[in-house]
Amino acid sequence: MKGKGFAAVGVIAAIVLALLLMCPVTWAGEGEAGGASGSPQDRDIYTVRTVDGVDLKIWRYRPDPGSPLREGAQPVILMPGMACNFNFFNVHTPEGATYSTDLPEEPAPWAVGDEYLREDPMRYYSLAYYLWSRGYDVWLANYRGQGRDAFRSGGASGYAIDELGIYDMPAIITRVREVTGRKPVWVGHSMGGVMSYIYLQGARFENMADPNSRVISDPALVCERNDGDGPQALKGLISLDGPAYPTGNLTCLLRLTLWTVLYVPFYLDLRPITANLGGAVASPVLGLENLLRAVWRLLGCPDLLFPVNLMLSIYPENLNADISSFFFQYAADGFSSRAVVQFLDACVNHKMREDYRNGFFNFWRWSPPWPRPGDGYYYYSDNLKKISLPTLVLVDATRDITNPEEVEMVHALKTRDPRDRCYVIPGTAHADIVLGLNAPTELFPRIGEWLESL
Repeated sequence: MKGKGFAAVGVIAAIVLALLLMCPVTWAGEGEAGGASGSPQDRDIYTVRTVDGVDLKIWRYRPDPGSPLREGAQPVILMPGMACNFNFFNVHTPEGATYSTDLPEEPAPWAVGDEYLREDPMRYYSLAYYLWSRGYDVWLANYRGQGRDAFRSGGASGYAIDELGIYDMPAIITRVREVTGRKPVWVGHSMGGVMSYIYLQGARFENMADPNSRVISDPALVCERNDGDGPQALKGLISLDGPAYPTGNLTCLLRLTLWTVLYVPFYLDLRPITANLGGAVASPVLGLENLLRAVWRLLGCPDLLFPVNLMLSIYPENLNADISSFFFQYAADGFSSRAVVQFLDACVNHKMREDYRNGFFNFWRWSPPWPRPGDGYYYYSDNLKKISLPTLVLVDATRDITNPEEVEMVHALKTRDPRDRCYVIPGTAHADIVLGLNAPTELFPRIGEWLESL
């Protein structure tokens, strides 16, 4: 996460823009992606309640109401990153939408002759569809605060990332295993991967009824979750550019500004904007990054490092206007202030730890203390060795809000399993590693091959 201070500027700008635009914008088209409320696909929606009383939505994937579920197949759970819902993995043409995207002249071998792709070429860029077409039992989950319409989870408040790994993951995994009778594979992008690191370290709150209590690691949960036999056991982990060992720095003035803006826990809901204006901003965003990249290259900096990559985290040559429009309009939801602060704390201190306001004597802290031995905090980045589950780590090739070398640390620092693999996907950035133009030929087959090896 080198230079993530520039990303923080982007976050503040997004917050200000959202607050300015929130009031006059009305809700529209919220449930169109993934099945509107009352559709036949609603019968595949499951509601699970977390230990702290939050209702989460899970959808058992099928391309359309008439397509079969993959009963008895290996279950795979797809979990998006910060500010996104599960449509991030479910690229398709929603009812009433029109896209010009067609299949490439030479599609990936797995897509040749596929009738569903002929009906909707946008599905070619859907990881959910790819896994379903390969015969996997695909489940899409929205963590707290995320989702649209019938797929919207509760708990839109100022939650920390700790709560996602400690409360949300166990509830989702337990339900999928109850329904299928099999241990699922977890696939997490970005923060969806970080959640899994927390989970596989057996993290829980000292007082599970109080998310502000300290985080501890439970050895029994470590054993069960890392390919054990209990209801919370996983079979494998696929981390899609999930950071765990961040670096970077922030100026003192910027730190003070950020801690002040984000001190009070809140959830910034962007759906009133993205549902109405998301498609309209897609092309200008891609055009802006292309322009800035051209200028940057003239200045002798071909990697276009900090200002643009960090704020947009896309590789424009790997996206088209339709996919970008779908993402902004149907997959972008909102984010929690405390989740943002937890990542910024990791950026400043080069370690990922529990929320620095956890604990009775820390709730008043305005800014995070410097790490020191025996400070009482649980450090996730220092305990990756507790993860022994077979793991596939897939890394984007761009230094943006994640640094490829630091994402690879997950693979290097966990307890090794002979099935562990780590690959860099060329021509990608943090967002388009999953839904980019080269995903069907570069990313999807890597995932498919590794799943077969399990």
